[in-house]
Amino acid sequence: MKVTKLILPLLAVFMLATGCTKEYYGSQIQTYQFNVNPADWVRNQGPNLPGANNYLYCEKSIPAITQDVFQNGTVQMYCWNVYDSQNNLGAWNTLPFVYPLEIYVTNDEGNSEMIVIPENLRFEWELGKVTIIIQDLDGYDPESMELAGPISFKVCVTRNM
Repeated sequence: MKVTKLILPLLAVFMLATGCTKEYYGSQIQTYQFNVNPADWVRNQGPNLPGANNYLYCEKSIPAITQDVFQNGTVQMYCWNVYDSQNNLGAWNTLPFVYPLEIYVTNDEGNSEMIVIPENLRFEWELGKVTIIIQDLDGYDPESMELAGPISFKVCVTRNM
């Protein structure tokens, strides 16, 4: 009986000490920040019909997206949104994001005025590059074809070590 009382606690301590091991994996994060100007967007050619999948896109080279990242890492993308221009307040927003694009239109009096249109903003990534896409959910041409200014983006590439 004394042997059992001694062996069982030792066996439990041994199992706890060897049964739960933690492995810590390191990761390396590289960030890229850039602006996409209105002239940088390319229109996907298609008929201007509902559901025609018309969109604007812009490709950016991101050398850190290697085969290793493609298989074992991740890529996150953010856009800068100024939500209070009077006080110069903004925040980074994770894509996909419904972006309040500012565009210029001609009003009934013939004057140019800025309006805000919500557009779907998303991205895709592959080896060595990201593709940023602006798309109307109704499939028509995005109103963002008349963008008022650049959009700032940040790409974070995480590579597991």
